Amino acid sequence: MKYKILCLICCFVLLSINTVVGQTNDDITYGWHSVTAGENLYRISRNYFLKEADIIEINPGLSAENLKVGQKIKIPITIRNKKLLITESKITKRNIEQDTKLQTSILKKSYPKNKHLNIAMFLPLYYDKISEMGFDNFNINEKRKKEYKSFEYITFYEGARIALDRLEKAGYNVSLYVYDIGENDVDEMKRVLNNKEMREMNLLIPLLLKQPFEVCAEFAQKTKIPIINPMSQNLAILNNNQVFKIQPSAATEVETTIRYIRSHFDNPNITLIHSNTSEEKPIVAYYKQLFEKDNISWTIIDYNKFANRITEKVVKGKQNIVISLVRQTNGTQNESYIKDLLGKLSNKKENNITLFGPYEWLDLTFMDFSLLQQFNFHFLLSYLNDYTNANFVDFVKEYRKHFKNEPDKIYASLGYDIIAYFIPALIDGGDDFINEPNTVKVLKMIHPFYFERRNENTGYQNKRTSVYQIKNYKIVSAID
Repeated sequence: MKYKILCLICCFVLLSINTVVGQTNDDITYGWHSVTAGENLYRISRNYFLKEADIIEINPGLSAENLKVGQKIKIPITIRNKKLLITESKITKRNIEQDTKLQTSILKKSYPKNKHLNIAMFLPLYYDKISEMGFDNFNINEKRKKEYKSFEYITFYEGARIALDRLEKAGYNVSLYVYDIGENDVDEMKRVLNNKEMREMNLLIPLLLKQPFEVCAEFAQKTKIPIINPMSQNLAILNNNQVFKIQPSAATEVETTIRYIRSHFDNPNITLIHSNTSEEKPIVAYYKQLFEKDNISWTIIDYNKFANRITEKVVKGKQNIVISLVRQTNGTQNESYIKDLLGKLSNKKENNITLFGPYEWLDLTFMDFSLLQQFNFHFLLSYLNDYTNANFVDFVKEYRKHFKNEPDKIYASLGYDIIAYFIPALIDGGDDFINEPNTVKVLKMIHPFYFERRNENTGYQNKRTSVYQIKNYKIVSAID
């Protein structure tokens, strides 16, 4: 089953661009720092009396992980570091004027009015099963069960539709083709890919399981069409250089956690708890590598062997951080673990403790939120219905207006962000997009993307994930 949505519209001028920070009295807004051996972003920011985020803001694409010796980075000038930077820097008013002229030329840039994108979206809508559904005793809470699987992924399209409407008003020209393919229907995927129109596509978006995605990705590689994987955590899909992997990897979550700790804790004392599973082993190893690199005080404990020692290194007067990698996957066994962990931490409640754990803990019926708040519970998640996020609130208002319903936990906003990002990036980036996907500003997104890849032979993975915390019995963003 195919649906075609045509948005016949004009070209669009960039919505926003990176601008130079506000000028100082000397008409100088930033200086340069050349990275030396042994320096990291945290130390550099502290040396200039800044936060890491201040430096990252005016150095697009910079992160703590891709900082290199000899690299020159911009440093915002403040009252506290002004003398340091003006003395060391060769930045002049002329440099700033050149930056301003460059950005003005970008603002005035126009794009061909006939620029047009064809996008193929593959969703398991089970359209042919709708007639078999019985609604006599319909319960909205049952919609994700087998008999109502036609409703499982429709919100992804609904979120994408809102982004398309906004892009249409902004002047983009897009044809969206929606194909109804079963989650694991390899034969149907092959049949659709044989359609003549598929070779005219500019972007492929399959929200499907492993095997049909692999078939589609192979087609994308042969035809040089970018393909998006919205949900997989499997790094093997990055062996295809046309793939854009949306869900951050476990390694990215480790990097984000360490970066957050460096930014928010002066002298952290970390206890990492694991249960020695095959999934946890590479994560534990990566944590250890970053602990040693940053000279952080740490202890790693295997809960299966040393359950009685998990709070041994929690010390009064220190900024104690407890990171639990043990996830809620084994039913009551993990319930016992969580209760044991929180009980042991309660015995140390006079200490300063911040607990990092999986988001899934919040869904457990027995969970005591007062304990989570007491231990300043933090978790990482790439997608969350965060009503403190102004962009999400705007999206929800429009979603309610169009669909008379509340968006689900992930698919609606994910569909919105993918369309909001990739259409402007492809049209405005043109032929350079596949090599520089992060250079074009796009519609305001709910959860921004930042893509990196190892080399030109591998796919891109999104390196952006968010840190949240329990505060006043609410989930709020932990990023300042």
